[in-house]
Amino acid sequence: MDSHRNAPLASALRQRVAWLALVFSFLISATACQRTPLDINGPWRGTVKNPSGEEIAFTLELKKEGEQITGALVNGDERVTASSGSFDGKMLKLRFDFYDAELTATLDEAGVMKGEFVRQYRRQMLKRPLQATHNAANESASNTPGGDVSGEWILRVGEAPKQSLWRAAFSQQGADVRGTIIPMSGDWGQMSGAVENGELKLYRFDGINARVLKVKLTGQGTWEGLVDLGLFDPQRKVVAERLTAQNKDLVASLPNPVTYTRMSNPAEPFRFSFPDLDGKTVSATDDRFKNKVVVVSLTGSWCPNCYDEGPLLQEFYSRYRAQGLEVVALAFEYTGEAARDIEQVKIFARKLGLQYPVLYAGATDETEKKLPQLVNFGAYPTMIFIGRDGLVKRIHAGFEGKATGERYLTLKTDLENLLKELLAEDTP
Repeated sequence: MDSHRNAPLASALRQRVAWLALVFSFLISATACQRTPLDINGPWRGTVKNPSGEEIAFTLELKKEGEQITGALVNGDERVTASSGSFDGKMLKLRFDFYDAELTATLDEAGVMKGEFVRQYRRQMLKRPLQATHNAANESASNTPGGDVSGEWILRVGEAPKQSLWRAAFSQQGADVRGTIIPMSGDWGQMSGAVENGELKLYRFDGINARVLKVKLTGQGTWEGLVDLGLFDPQRKVVAERLTAQNKDLVASLPNPVTYTRMSNPAEPFRFSFPDLDGKTVSATDDRFKNKVVVVSLTGSWCPNCYDEGPLLQEFYSRYRAQGLEVVALAFEYTGEAARDIEQVKIFARKLGLQYPVLYAGATDETEKKLPQLVNFGAYPTMIFIGRDGLVKRIHAGFEGKATGERYLTLKTDLENLLKELLAEDTP
């Protein structure tokens, strides 16, 4: 009789044990799923937001091997690779020490990375919100283009009386477009995007630049829209006009990098005296520069075009030093805090393998005081070519890098020919 009375209790216990086992199994399974590492390798596509509110499309490539993670910002064929990184399954951190910048983002339950890209900009921090999705479909254009933008263009940027003229060059395959914009200060690097429905959108995000060109076809080979430089400046109106045989006179109106900056008194030697990265003062009057051809580069670790210029100057230095060439870089940095700035310049010189002296000249807002002999200086980098007699022979503002294609090769040849001419001159 007792066994009959206990049967319901035993049955209930068995059901409860079975239920607890099911719950335990579910928890184990859920925990296992949570602990399964996410494969984050491959492209992440998303946007960063500028201070203006404009969103810039970008691609981030991640690669994780064991505990090591690398990340690169991708612009066409160009990659800006982080100097270090970490990912704990939820939080991604990528350090770009050469730009004094960091990307941090958290992976949410929907598989979206959300965070920000922070870097030093002059004497303040510039923060750009970002988000990206893993292996998202690339927002490439359809095969049917909405207009032809290939070739060279002249951009009228801003409005009178502060309007500027810039050059641009684009190549197009179907609706996909790549190219670059070339202000007098130098090119923006490779940009990519598309032209659809009569509208061209080009983007670039490389850690320093977060830029967009958005223009619509207005007819007769012209486009109108805006350009956003990604800083605290307002967006600027842009009118783009294709460069043809009929408007070649526009080229003459473009600022000339060879005449833009000049010496206030061409008859006096260019003077400088700043500490090198070990604290030793290096001056224009030092014996190492006497009767030499000297190239002085006005540069900065924060300047993308300076990363293009540095390797070329190093190439010239290695090739022609035995013939009497000296190169020296004067680095102007953002903060004016010597310890921080010098560390950034050391990273810059080490990254590029520069063997010529790099000097810390001060903050970017001190150039007028530090270089009073220069008139209309404002482009980084700027190269100053000094002959064996100690006088300035040419000042070249800005630098057109490899993204400009033939323009880069032409510039390289022109500068090398100038050096050969100066080296061939007799010692005074």
